[in-house]
Amino acid sequence: MNEEYDDLQKEIIRQAKARALKILEFSDKTEKQLRDKLKEGEFPPFAVDEAIEYVRGFHYIDDLRYAEAYIRGRRSRKSTYELRMELRQKGLDPDTIETALVNEPPDEENTLKELFLKKYGRKDLSDPKTYEKAFRYFAAKGYGFDDIKKAISSAVEGQEDSFDS
Repeated sequence: MNEEYDDLQKEIIRQAKARALKILEFSDKTEKQLRDKLKEGEFPPFAVDEAIEYVRGFHYIDDLRYAEAYIRGRRSRKSTYELRMELRQKGLDPDTIETALVNEPPDEENTLKELFLKKYGRKDLSDPKTYEKAFRYFAAKGYGFDDIKKAISSAVEGQEDSFDS
């Protein structure tokens, strides 16, 4: 802590640090999320900066660790595109997001296949309207056209196999 602060400023900083620890006690936050929470608490910028440095010193905030955990927890239900967008909304910089995606790569093919079977597994995919609707749904979620075609073809083949038995 900077020695130039007077007693009142030191007390405000102490309160900001305590508030930051209380916020982080319940769940991990990105640096941006923590900054925003402290600002909502009407702490002045100098106190917010000091509190951020304090918790960073103990590794209580680590944006890369946060991004990796976020991806690990959601990669079986989200496309890489969705994960990227959600992490950007949480205030993470693109380089951190990309590093996290390299460290914790989502399995797009299996995720898409599982989501596809869950949502469209019982529907008649030989019907062009159903096929088109399924295609648009997954394209909007950020999956690639080739991956979607492969998943739909695999599901249609699976349906035909179940009719043959």
